Amino acid sequence: MNRILIWTMACRPKTLIASISPVLIGTTLALADGHFDLRMFLFTLATALGIQVSTNFANDYFDYLKGADNEKRKGPTRVVQAGLVSLPQMRKGLLICLFVTFLSGCYLIWHGGIFLSCLLSLSLLLAVVYTGGPYPLAYLGLGELFVFLFFGLAAVSGTYYLQTGTVTLTSLLAGIAPGSLSTAILIVNNVRDIDEDKAANKKTLAVRFGLSFGKVEYLFSILLTLLPLVCFFRSHPFSLLSLSILLPAIPSMRLMLNHSLPSQLNLLFAQTGKLLWLYTLLFCLGWIL
Repeated sequence: MNRILIWTMACRPKTLIASISPVLIGTTLALADGHFDLRMFLFTLATALGIQVSTNFANDYFDYLKGADNEKRKGPTRVVQAGLVSLPQMRKGLLICLFVTFLSGCYLIWHGGIFLSCLLSLSLLLAVVYTGGPYPLAYLGLGELFVFLFFGLAAVSGTYYLQTGTVTLTSLLAGIAPGSLSTAILIVNNVRDIDEDKAANKKTLAVRFGLSFGKVEYLFSILLTLLPLVCFFRSHPFSLLSLSILLPAIPSMRLMLNHSLPSQLNLLFAQTGKLLWLYTLLFCLGWIL
């Protein structure tokens, strides 16, 4: 395969909306309040993408080492497990990605000060220890919490802070929906891979509490997107456009509840990513109307 195609696959482009969404939402909130810096937006987007790609590279590397990615894998191709990228190559790719992300983040630190310095440092650290180190978050059942906080509340409010110099309750509430939908993407992955994760001692919440819990957790994550819309109804009624995602979400929730084969969840994985795209576009449009 073409090397560019292989490394593009390693980046997992279908999931990158998880880092794009909070930046778009946070920037839209700032724009509605009269603040917008194009250069800051581009560096924020680049840094957010770098953090997610670094997390994906680390996940590819450490999940193979720990046995979670093996020949029984039911999900999309993982380049290390498939033999398309060697462990030394992936380790080098991870280090390069972390370094480039840090360089991009330096611009944010220059303008955001100690708050952004701490947030970026913690994000880069967690990108690695999500699946690496002696106490990897994903193997302890903390993956959902990490995704909800850092691809939701922290990312939206951090983006808003970089544009405006402040964090508001609105920016925190607006982070709930992208955080919960990104968490739903992770839950699909965990429910699909529950057998392989058990064998690798990867104690996700689905492994700890069972398949039924994973299904309910997915439904809860989808429905949690409604919470901020209730709070925003009076000040930004057009943000209720985002409620439209409930229509395409219904077959997704049915598939989670009624699937008979883990491989069927590969379709749900893609559908949930599309829900996040749709929510992001409708929310941003409704907020500025």
